[in-house]
Amino acid sequence: MNSSKLVASFLMLCVGFAALAGCSTSSEVKSIKKASGAIEAPEQILVLAVSPKESNRAVMENALVSRLNKAGFKATEYGAAPSMPWADSEAVRAKVKERLQTQAADSVLTVSLVRKNRKVEYVPNQVVFNPVTTNIGALASVTYMETMTIPDHYEESTEYILRTTLFDTDSGNAIWQMFSSTIDPTSLEQATREFSRVAVRELQKSFKE
Repeated sequence: MNSSKLVASFLMLCVGFAALAGCSTSSEVKSIKKASGAIEAPEQILVLAVSPKESNRAVMENALVSRLNKAGFKATEYGAAPSMPWADSEAVRAKVKERLQTQAADSVLTVSLVRKNRKVEYVPNQVVFNPVTTNIGALASVTYMETMTIPDHYEESTEYILRTTLFDTDSGNAIWQMFSSTIDPTSLEQATREFSRVAVRELQKSFKE
């Protein structure tokens, strides 16, 4: 197992799955790429969420592992790492290398937050027409259009871009990668369940093609 090469590669992703407080209930796939030589689907997967925030890591890893196992993979969470020195890449490399020496895994799946985009959009005033029906007696009715003006305003939204990468532990190479987005945070737990469903679905599809 070329664990040193693997760790050196995926540590480049450690740029911040750090402050994601939650996500929307739907995940949109932005892009998917699979290495041309990657034919066989992974079997034993070590899942690592890259973040110094333990609560975020636990929720994300748990959701991914649960979905992977239901899909027929053998997945394991990296688990608690409160002393992981995320700011020191060499120290993190050593920690992960040590784990890979004792972990039965043919691949490592990492997920990290790579960008958070805040958008402010101007919405001009609008006139909305709503049909209103009024009964006239027992057998008749009349319908008229009620107008309502919505004043101009600004709408704000926040988009989170996640990167999910699968590494082969023998070669140390990234063999599959997905970029996805989610807009306007609500619940971290609900969002990670939806994200995991999409990620595992796309992973399965990629290795069936």
